[in-house]
Amino acid sequence: MFVVSVAAVVLAASTAAQDATPTGANPSAGERGHFDLAIHFPWDPAAIAHHWCKPVAGGFVECLIYASDAPDAPLVAVEEVASEAIYNSLDPAEQRRWHSNVVEAAAGSDPDHPAPSLEEAAAAAEKSGGATYGKLILLFDPTQGDLPTGEPRVVFPHGTEPGAPTP
Repeated sequence: MFVVSVAAVVLAASTAAQDATPTGANPSAGERGHFDLAIHFPWDPAAIAHHWCKPVAGGFVECLIYASDAPDAPLVAVEEVASEAIYNSLDPAEQRRWHSNVVEAAAGSDPDHPAPSLEEAAAAAEKSGGATYGKLILLFDPTQGDLPTGEPRVVFPHGTEPGAPTP
């Protein structure tokens, strides 16, 4: 009920602003790449996180993470992905909220392939343009019900917790 009320107020207030928006332009437009990864959910490291990702302003890649690939699947998390240069520009307090995607790969995030060693994952990242870092924001645990209840929180894919070795 609260969300519907807020949405109605926002929609009513933004009518004038919408007139200035080019036809067909909106943040959800554009192609999103799809991939499935494990180890993202604290309640079940084997559960698959269904990522739909695209580049966004500021040099980030943004991934919407759903509970499944069904058309009515709930959005359960968002992951922002940054280059090593962007990550290195963050202050240390903010860096602690991010995990290494190289470490994530070495922890076994790809359910279709055996986990590479940390060195192999680092070499693959270097070959594809450099290491990246992710900030995973869990919206809710869908195993606890269909409603997105509870506090959103930054979580770490299994094996990438603060203090995990990095290349």
